[in-house]
Amino acid sequence: MRRFLAAACLTLTLTSAAVTFAQAGRRTREVKVYLVALDDKGKRGRKIGCDDSLVPVTRVVSAATPLKAAVEELLAVPREYEGGLNNFWAGEGLRVQSAVISRGVATIRIRGTLPVAGVCDEPRIVEQIEATARQFKGVRRVRVLLNGQRLSDAIR
Repeated sequence: MRRFLAAACLTLTLTSAAVTFAQAGRRTREVKVYLVALDDKGKRGRKIGCDDSLVPVTRVVSAATPLKAAVEELLAVPREYEGGLNNFWAGEGLRVQSAVISRGVATIRIRGTLPVAGVCDEPRIVEQIEATARQFKGVRRVRVLLNGQRLSDAIR
């Protein structure tokens, strides 16, 4: 009887672990966040303003809200990332209020402080978030509001 109970408990534990693992796998997905290789001239990714390259980095996020999770992941990446990549969305207290896709438009609302050091930072900031949002099916246009202002107005 003890052997039967031990075997039943082990089977139940393994089944429970497998279900938990399977559920965890369904709740996540891979996305890309886009970082900047300075003065790379398009060698490592798509060339953007000031001779930089936009380089995708794969991350694992929640599958429940992938756009919001991808933008949150972008905001969480440090200013200087491995491999000589940079994140110009590394600001102070930045958080995603909402990120939704409707009728082909990804609308992203962010709060916090985003430092802009010069004219080259503007295309870096815009291209990073737009590329991160455009990877999702159906996104044809990206609208970003920073503290309630259009991104283009907020970073000038």
